Amino acid sequence: MNRDNSFFEFDAENTISSTSKKPRWLVLSVEDNDTFQQSLVNALSRMIVQGHTMEVLTASSAKEARLILEKRPDINLILLDVVMESDDAGLRLVDYIRSTLNNPIIRIILLTGQPGVAPNRDVMEQYDIDDYWSKTDLGEEHLFNVMNGNLKTWRRMNELKSARQGLERVVTASQAISRQNDLPHFSQTVLEEIDRIIGITDGGIMSLKMTESLDLEKGSAVLAATGQYQPYVGQSITILENEILLKRIKKTIQQKQHMFVGRYSLLYFSFKQPNPVYYLIVVKSATALTESDIHLLKVFGENIYNGFANIALTEYLNELAFKHWQTGIYNRNWFCQQLVADEYWVEQAQIVLISIDRFSDITVTFGEKFAIQLLKTVHDELSQVEGIQAIAIISRDAFAILLDKSHVLSASRFDEILGKKNQIQRREHKIIAKAVSAQLDPSLNRSPERLLGQMESHLYRLRAVSSSHFHHVSLDNEAMFSKHLEMLNDFNIGLTKNEIHAYLQPKVDMVSRRLIGFEALARWFKSDGEMVPPDIFIPIAEASGLVEQLDKAILLQCCAAIKQLQAAGISVPISFNVSCHELLLSDFSSTILSLLEAEAISPHQVDMEITETLAMIDYEQVSATLRKLIALGMDVSIDNFGTGFSSLSHVTELAATTLKIDKSFVQYLGERESSEHVVDMIIRVATRFGLKVIAEGVETTLQRDKLIELGCTLGQGYFYARPMPIDEAVVWALKHQ
Repeated sequence: MNRDNSFFEFDAENTISSTSKKPRWLVLSVEDNDTFQQSLVNALSRMIVQGHTMEVLTASSAKEARLILEKRPDINLILLDVVMESDDAGLRLVDYIRSTLNNPIIRIILLTGQPGVAPNRDVMEQYDIDDYWSKTDLGEEHLFNVMNGNLKTWRRMNELKSARQGLERVVTASQAISRQNDLPHFSQTVLEEIDRIIGITDGGIMSLKMTESLDLEKGSAVLAATGQYQPYVGQSITILENEILLKRIKKTIQQKQHMFVGRYSLLYFSFKQPNPVYYLIVVKSATALTESDIHLLKVFGENIYNGFANIALTEYLNELAFKHWQTGIYNRNWFCQQLVADEYWVEQAQIVLISIDRFSDITVTFGEKFAIQLLKTVHDELSQVEGIQAIAIISRDAFAILLDKSHVLSASRFDEILGKKNQIQRREHKIIAKAVSAQLDPSLNRSPERLLGQMESHLYRLRAVSSSHFHHVSLDNEAMFSKHLEMLNDFNIGLTKNEIHAYLQPKVDMVSRRLIGFEALARWFKSDGEMVPPDIFIPIAEASGLVEQLDKAILLQCCAAIKQLQAAGISVPISFNVSCHELLLSDFSSTILSLLEAEAISPHQVDMEITETLAMIDYEQVSATLRKLIALGMDVSIDNFGTGFSSLSHVTELAATTLKIDKSFVQYLGERESSEHVVDMIIRVATRFGLKVIAEGVETTLQRDKLIELGCTLGQGYFYARPMPIDEAVVWALKHQ
């Protein structure tokens, strides 16, 4: 590093006395060269930028800098040595600032003592670095210009941040009064602000709203008022016994602009969208306003105009943020807000989650319009529950309701409400649903999302393992949270101890009974012999970020199984499942291909399975990744096809070779006509777009025969074999070769 400390010698124009009390910028210098550090501190301490002096903090390492940043979040700018205790210490500190501290506005300038060596553009963009200079280039004028430019930028960004925070507070305040009339509340606040700005010690202020006609006799109302005008709130302005003021109001409306006459100031605002509406604020002061007061009112008038516009915008955004867009029913965001209210917890209200059975099947079979009407019908029926305080759609097929403590929803009442048949689009339909209820208690954790997550977990288990329609559950947060952490720890240990095994389930040609491949399914057997179901540990893996390790472990076992099968003379592909997170990684395909190459496995020897829901997540990016793998010979299957109604509208966009019919449709073949229609439709879709189709969950001769009759000849399920260890799968394959 260059140790010349003569870079920073400033003339008197840019220096001040050390005793000056001017406002200060806060700068952090991170530098392990003491000589350069001191030289830089001396230079900055004499510098004035935009009327501010510099307060300089110093650190000799990235570690020391972290401690300072944690204590001083008000730092404006960092001068950072690139190389310190390690080659990448500087970049890791930048990442810590941007990601962990979540500070996007602090200006970061990298310095190096090696002229000509600079990070490439990708590094600058990736780490959000603002500037980069060689220490030898930072002469007197140059350092000043660098500091001046970056601190100007910081100031603009900070102003934007402050403005954004102010808007967030306005939105939050608007949400808090969503049950009130927002416009009068806002108007009252405006009047109080005007009073604060110009000091109305006598007289008063009022806010008027007029309709499109601009006729005071027909369409004017006092929204809010102070002082002598308070009695007129909610009434027509025409009842004022002040002809002079009424004439001035009419003149202001005719001229369509502000008017300042003597003790009266009239501020005019008009809006054309979405419906024409006009507002007038009348200020009566004790004395005529000064030019300065008028100027302040005009400036504040711009804010008032924006405020009125924001009221309309806030109401519109609330409609989007707090309403289910297809039905207009309140949504999960709104319901979470209701859960924050103390009254429900103190009064120990009852919360109930209701899930409509087989909603995806209903949507596919009868159409989206039918499904939307079904949701509205369920909402109308649930709204009849005695003591209901709030109701909302919290997911695609589930509702949540809050009941006051004096009304408890019982299982019999639940069945009575939703058990009867309803007419939906001229079709008689019986709603089948399951529900879980719980009692809110002041001692419980009050995080709305965590509470709903707990309830949804209970509801999911009820749907999976119980025939009962209604369960009351306990919300013991800590016990559940501890159990989850214990399971997560066990799973992490299980991965390191190779407790997770790939079990293979055969895929067969149902006509010839010929083996066409296997699907690898993860199975977890703890060291004590306990078997943990996949529907428990896979969500834990996904939520904790361990799913990549899980999928890699299964894929490696797939590669070993392929080699073992080949040694026995059996050459069939094995499919493996991929998580959402992995598929959206930019290096996903190269990672998979590198692993296969290292294991000497060709892409055509493995198939990839992704869920239909995953395929719909940014399907353009997903498809680009999958097409690359398909081009190399790998088959891609869309698993659980038909369970998400969006798939049919996007099927032409999907990069896939195979559709897998979900077992929920297969299990009722021969029993329900609707299942047969869905399966037939999926087969037709696959045929239309040149895709193979495989049925999952084939368990009976009737199901097999129905599938073959409909044109699906490939399948897997207990009718042929359960998932089995690799050694058993090889034996099975030899028997059924």
